[in-house]
Amino acid sequence: MNKNSNTKKLVTSALLVALIVIFSLLGTLPFFSTISLAVAPIIVALIYHKGGKVNTIIGFFATLALVSMIINPIYAVTMTLLNYCMGVGLIFIIEKNVSPLVNYLVLTIAIALGVTIMVTVDLKLISNLSIMDYAAILVEEMKFSANEVIKTYEAMGMDMEDNPAIKMLQSLDVKTILTLIPSMLALYSLTAAAFIYKISEMVFRKMGIFVKPLPKFSEIKTNPIVVLGTLLLAMLGIGLVYISAPLGEGLMIMGNNLFLITGTIGGISLISYYLETKMKYPKIFRFLILFFILFSSVVSFIAVLGVIDSAFDFRRLSNNGLYSIIKSKSKNTK
Repeated sequence: MNKNSNTKKLVTSALLVALIVIFSLLGTLPFFSTISLAVAPIIVALIYHKGGKVNTIIGFFATLALVSMIINPIYAVTMTLLNYCMGVGLIFIIEKNVSPLVNYLVLTIAIALGVTIMVTVDLKLISNLSIMDYAAILVEEMKFSANEVIKTYEAMGMDMEDNPAIKMLQSLDVKTILTLIPSMLALYSLTAAAFIYKISEMVFRKMGIFVKPLPKFSEIKTNPIVVLGTLLLAMLGIGLVYISAPLGEGLMIMGNNLFLITGTIGGISLISYYLETKMKYPKIFRFLILFFILFSSVVSFIAVLGVIDSAFDFRRLSNNGLYSIIKSKSKNTK
């Protein structure tokens, strides 16, 4: 019986590895690369769920070998590492399933790690460039694009020299790009994690695998521990800038951006909650109102509102908000 079970696990894992290889090949195509990004880590998690740790390790090396033979070894290393790093995040979600927030943060870290490894391997083994050389190439390409845009619009009789976006692109230098890389990596990882989490949640549910779903947008409440973590990250960056450490400014900007993103999401979610539950606005009107608020000048105020809500819990969605605690204490003293 045990032998039959092991054989079934091996066969199932082999079929799933074949699917990973197919989606790795699709990853070379522009449109299908997004599909590959979402599906491949889900398959990795399914290999672990259906076949266990040993078959997952075997699957990693089998995928590496097959993609190397079909395309090339460098692409095989980068894509396999990326897919399996993201897959580890989903494996954690299946195995531990702690809470939506912890699941999401672990998946975000796994994606950031996978992308970092992939880019490092790509620069060292394919391009043979340092991070400084790569940043210099990016600056040149952005400035070239800005000049081409200016020429195109000038041919149409429009003056783009004073456009803020064009001026920003023209003023970019290597140092600025290097300081923005941590923020760009964090933003990409957060976005990709949300996308993969939602897709995997639907796939796993159809296969009888329960994972705690992400809450509705109007129910998202800024976590005070996350807010504190972003502030500590920004303070660490400030400390490193003070001692002239290379990564200081990048960490400072990333911490500040993550603080703003965390607060903004909480603030927009709070407004969405009131529009939905209190004012009973239809979904299309809620979307339009939130869209205009998000891209307006009051977005900083919205971020502050989200941070305050993490302490006072205006919606009373949980009993651990500071406002609820103060209210309960005041009742007990009467």
